[in-house]
Formats: sequence, C-alpha cells, structure tokens
Amino acid sequence: MTIGSHKVAMTFPTLGDDGRLCATTDHRGKPLTPQVQTAFESRWGYQSSKRSCYVEAASVSLLLHPLEETLDTEEFNSLSGSFFSWFKIVQEWVAAWTGKPLGNFDNTHNSAIIIPSGGTHIYASPVLMRTLFIERQPVTRPQLSAALRHASRGDHLPVEHRMLLSARDAQLGGDLRRAVIDAATAAEVALASFVADHLATSGLNRDFIDEMIKDVNGIVNLHALCTRLGGKPAVSKNKVTQELANVRNLAAHGGKTPTTEETATAREHAETIVRELRPLSQI
Repeated sequence: MTIGSHKVAMTFPTLGDDGRLCATTDHRGKPLTPQVQTAFESRWGYQSSKRSCYVEAASVSLLLHPLEETLDTEEFNSLSGSFFSWFKIVQEWVAAWTGKPLGNFDNTHNSAIIIPSGGTHIYASPVLMRTLFIERQPVTRPQLSAALRHASRGDHLPVEHRMLLSARDAQLGGDLRRAVIDAATAAEVALASFVADHLATSGLNRDFIDEMIKDVNGIVNLHALCTRLGGKPAVSKNKVTQELANVRNLAAHGGKTPTTEETATAREHAETIVRELRPLSQI
C-alpha cells in the first residue's frame, strides 16, 4: 500500500492457540527481529470472542518496500508525518461501516514502525489500531482491505458521512451544540449533492449549478427542491424544519444547547437523509 510517497507493507497479528494475539512473521513470512518481538511483548492483546478482539489489540508494524534499501532522515520524517493522515482515512471508513466512534491514537507504547536502513532497523513511534476490532461488530476483512485501499489513494470518506461521524463523536463527548450543527450540515450536504447530481444529468453547467445551489436558502429549501426533483429524503419537510433546522439554528446562532432528546432526533433525521440520498458502499 502507499503512505504518502512511500510504498509499504503491513503485517497484522495472528491468533495463537492460547487465545492471545501474536506476531510470528513479517510481511515476507520471516520471523520478526528480537527487538520487534520485545517491543510488542504482552501488548498484542487477546481475543475476546469469536468475532472480535480487545479494543487495543492491533499495533501497527510498518516496513518499507524491500526495494528501498536506504532511508535518510528527511524520508523517515516524511513517512512518520504521512502515517497519521493515512491512518485517519482508515479510521473514518472503519468507523462509518461499524457505527463505532473514531477513537484516538495511542503513542505511549514501544516502537512500531520498523525501517530497514543499511542492514539495521530504525524504530519510530507506534500507533494502536483502536477501532478495527471492537465489541460485537468488528470490521470485516473485505472492509479492512477496502479501507486500506482508500487510504493509499487518499480517498477520504464523503463529506456528509464524515460530518455524521463528527456529530456522533460530539454527542458522545457531551458537546450537543456541535452535534446538531454537524448533523444538519451532513443533511445539507447530502441534499445539495443530490440536487447537483440530478441537474448535472440534465446537461446544465456545473458552475451554474453550484451558483444556483448557493442561492437556495438553507436546508429546508434544499429539502423542498430535492423533493421536487424526485428525491426521497425519507424525512418530511415539517420534521426537517422543526426538529433539525430550527434546533441547529438555535444552537449555531442563538447559543442554545439542545436537549439530549433533541440532539438524538436531529442526528437520526440527518442519518436518514444521508443514508437515503447518499448511501455508502459497504466495501
């Protein structure tokens, strides 16, 4: 796969007979070095059920493509800096597919990035993959492969789905104002995208379409225009007005913190609209 400008290979832990996750070989099928084994000792985690692993089970181990024999400091820093942007994309797709929070990076453990240089290894900061296997709905193998491909190409999750993730995380963190604002933004982007795509199929110039959408005043009017064009947002205009748009406006412009119930309803409406108008492929 590709991380920034670097071609890399990634190896994941396997499940041992004792139920512990362990790393026995690298991407070439060869045993890991004693230094790497020591770095991950007692840190791989355990299998918690037949379908999932402990949340902090998988640490990342990267090796440069075998054709790259040397690596200077600038290249090393480039890989290190690119990794977090790359892995953020992986997290986004996985969180969207599993319905779980994005989670945070954890760099408190021993080294996880291994780079061969002049016959030796350089060790860098590690990252734990918190969100790849969690509770009873882990990401599937095809989904993980797809997430890695998206990250290698730099393909972020579509904006409307990213905003849904942001709204969910904000609600979990107790920031209800941000949750309803992000939820409404997700719905607005989905409605605008549907309208733009529909008009584009009619042969209208994209720049003209973008200007026209800018002139449409807010989510309620976008909902009405979407419906007139044959879209089915699956949430009525009245509910969008009262339980999404008004709640968002009070939070964004009036500084009012919505109730837990108002936040949950606004998020539910936004998720319904995005799901109906801009469904996300499951792989």
